[in-house]
Amino acid sequence: MIIKQAIFDLDGTILQTMDSLIKTGNSMLEQFGYQKRTLEEYRFVVGYGAKELVRRLLVLSGDQQAERLEEAYEIYMKLFDEYCTYQVRPYPGIPELISEFQKRDIVMAVLTNKPHKMTQRVLDTSFAADTFAFVQGQAANLPRKPDPAAALYIAEKIGVTDYRQVLFIGDSDADMQTAVNAGMVPVGAGWGFRTPEELMANGCEILLDHPLDLLDYLD
Repeated sequence: MIIKQAIFDLDGTILQTMDSLIKTGNSMLEQFGYQKRTLEEYRFVVGYGAKELVRRLLVLSGDQQAERLEEAYEIYMKLFDEYCTYQVRPYPGIPELISEFQKRDIVMAVLTNKPHKMTQRVLDTSFAADTFAFVQGQAANLPRKPDPAAALYIAEKIGVTDYRQVLFIGDSDADMQTAVNAGMVPVGAGWGFRTPEELMANGCEILLDHPLDLLDYLD
């Protein structure tokens, strides 16, 4: 397989950020008098952007129409500004995979539904500033994954000429659908927030148990 570029999802793919998401979300819920939600619940509400996360948390908490969404989202974002780097760390094998990509001159980028300002701060906790050629978090001018627009925008920025030479690596249905919609190679991060079954059902072509397993497909 000839690979020239790789686009990574962030949460649940290259960085373990669940602690920061839970701390922020549960702190927000407590302000509304709602009970804290569990890790298992968070695994299935993350991945679609901060506002959708807040909406789903409200629904889980009994606000079926998410009537308090705007108020809750404002509180969430203020809290997230404080907690977005809380206990964030790379998954085992990710630093080594990135090092291997660098040796092979594979250009790397990040596409996440996490708000853009926090995205850069979170990446700065674990990676050198020049690790990724382009980073794109959630922005008003680009639709969220699984819409392929942001992935195609990144592809243009990092010099892609053949979409099938691009790995799109993520841990959710939204990531796999984005890869399929953009014509890229969908790679499932089996160590992430969702199940291998979900990844395969949404178009995953390469399912990984560990980041360095990907090297077998490049050699």
